[in-house]
Amino acid sequence: MTEDEDFIPYLVLVCFDRGTDLRDRIEESLPLLLEALKEIGNVQPAMSSYDGSAVSYLVSTSAAVQPSQVLEQLKSPKSRRASPLKTHDRVLVISVGPGLAQRMERVADWLSEHGLLA
Repeated sequence: MTEDEDFIPYLVLVCFDRGTDLRDRIEESLPLLLEALKEIGNVQPAMSSYDGSAVSYLVSTSAAVQPSQVLEQLKSPKSRRASPLKTHDRVLVISVGPGLAQRMERVADWLSEHGLLA
C-alpha cells in the first residue's frame, strides 16, 4: 500500500476457544492468524491476554475492505494455509476512526465484563 492510498485501521480482537488444548491451539493458530491478516494489510500486534487465549492486532488495509471481509479472511482456509479460526473462536473487527480511540477502554471493559477477555 502506498502512502497516497486511503486506508482504514481496524482493531481485530480474537478470543480462542478455551478447550483442554489451549496451548497447542495458540501455537498452531497464531502464525496462521498473523499470515491471514498480512494478506489483507499491514499488521501490528496490539496486546494479548496473560494466558494467550485472547489477542488483538491493529490492521491497516485498503479503504475498500469492509469488516466482514476481514472476518471472512480469518475464517477461510487457503490452499497454502489452514483456517486460523476454529468453530468456537470469537472475533470482533472494529474500524478505528476519529474519536473511537477514546471509547476503546469502554469496549475493553465491556468485553471483560462478558467474559470475552481473560
